Amino acid sequence: MASNDGLPDQRANLIAAAHAAASWARARRATWTEAPPAVLATPPEDETSRTPAEAERYVPSDPPAAVPPPLPPVLVAIPRTGPALATRAAKRVRALGTPVLRWLPRVVAAVVLLAASVAGGLYLWNVVATSKTRIAVREPAPVGPTETKRKATGGLRVSSTPVGARVSVDGKMRGVTPLALEDLNAGRHTIEIKSEAGTVQRTVTVAADQTAEVNESIFSGWLAVYSPFDLVITEGGRGLRLDDRNQIMLPPGHHELRLANRALGYEDVRQVDLTPGEVTTLSLKPPPSTLTVTATEPADVWLDNARVGETPLNALPVELGSHDIVVRRAAGGERRFTVTITVRPFTLDVDFSKLAF
Repeated sequence: MASNDGLPDQRANLIAAAHAAASWARARRATWTEAPPAVLATPPEDETSRTPAEAERYVPSDPPAAVPPPLPPVLVAIPRTGPALATRAAKRVRALGTPVLRWLPRVVAAVVLLAASVAGGLYLWNVVATSKTRIAVREPAPVGPTETKRKATGGLRVSSTPVGARVSVDGKMRGVTPLALEDLNAGRHTIEIKSEAGTVQRTVTVAADQTAEVNESIFSGWLAVYSPFDLVITEGGRGLRLDDRNQIMLPPGHHELRLANRALGYEDVRQVDLTPGEVTTLSLKPPPSTLTVTATEPADVWLDNARVGETPLNALPVELGSHDIVVRRAAGGERRFTVTITVRPFTLDVDFSKLAF
């Protein structure tokens, strides 16, 4: 393996050669001029070699330009350790010639500028990276998600007579009576209590951190129906009969009743809610039909003992049911009728020509 003892001597020789090149470049730069370089003339031919004819035609050219003096020697201190290497380096530099020496300072300046730019860029990069790291360290730790605010709740106690009634809250089955609930949101709730005796619905307001109470006795109630004509009442296909007070006993709660009178062409459906032990009234007032009366002679028209106009009488509103109609002509004489007004419009034509005197 080769020894590395000669490495310090080689570095010294290289440094000495660089110093010599720089010194020579400075000395050479002092002699630079803006004048164009001299052109070397062609060396004259030997006049003795020409023939007499060539000598007569020969015209001497301009005298040759002066050859620049040789460059002054540059004294360079060369260490004793490497005179051969330094000498070779100096000779190599001189052999480069004027064009290379002219650009050498610019190249050196460019290299120095490039090195400074690289060093400055690295320094700036380190500063930016350090500042980012510091900023990241100083940022506060992210705050975790806040807990969802607990909704206000309250309680509800439901009891009934008889016990064992099914209880629904807002349409959801919650148990049977007696029932205690502690997880209802504060606010209004619809309570349904249902047993074999009937169904009761109530609306209750639950306050936060408080307990509301509902106590219901589930037994029958009464329904009273008032109508200007007779009705047939059914519920779920089952007929319901009114007593002499026009009342019927039904379980409490919600009912859907179908009301009809075939003779009048009347039919309707009504929704009722019965309260236990109380009377709920249902009054019917169907929309009126119409009555039109014509006659062969001018005449007055009376309806249920009240004059309503004269013929022709068009589309008079009349309630459904049985009515008495009297038509009296101006010349004397009258005609009497008992008619049933249905949901369809009714027309009465009176012919006085058949009236007997």
